[in-house]
Amino acid sequence: MDQTDLVPETSRTPKNPNFKKQITEVNQPYTAKNIFHQLVSRIQKFEASLDQEHEVGMRLVSFGQSVQFSVIKLSYMDPSLICFEGLLPDSSYVELIQHINQISFLMTAIQRQHPEQEKPKIGFYQEPLQNRVD
Repeated sequence: MDQTDLVPETSRTPKNPNFKKQITEVNQPYTAKNIFHQLVSRIQKFEASLDQEHEVGMRLVSFGQSVQFSVIKLSYMDPSLICFEGLLPDSSYVELIQHINQISFLMTAIQRQHPEQEKPKIGFYQEPLQNRVD
């Protein structure tokens, strides 16, 4: 009798050669890259529902006071940072960098300052920030 015959089947090392890859894929939702792709999908669906007079805005939920801005760019830095860039109502530029565990905001439709102009698309940077050159 072989020693491995005494070990229950459930405790043996999996013989699936793709096991390591499959485990890696299971853990992927917790990377900035995957959170970024989920956010892009949500933002694009929300943006598609808006008329010419409105654009995607964010209202930050985690600060003591309400901060709302128009979203112009979204990017990420693996393994855990998401960056939101935008404009405040007074046209001041803002950049919010958040850890993926802290992301909490309200997506809202805000009145565009120049609805007669073509609506600009939000920029989605799929390459990590550390590799991005503007």
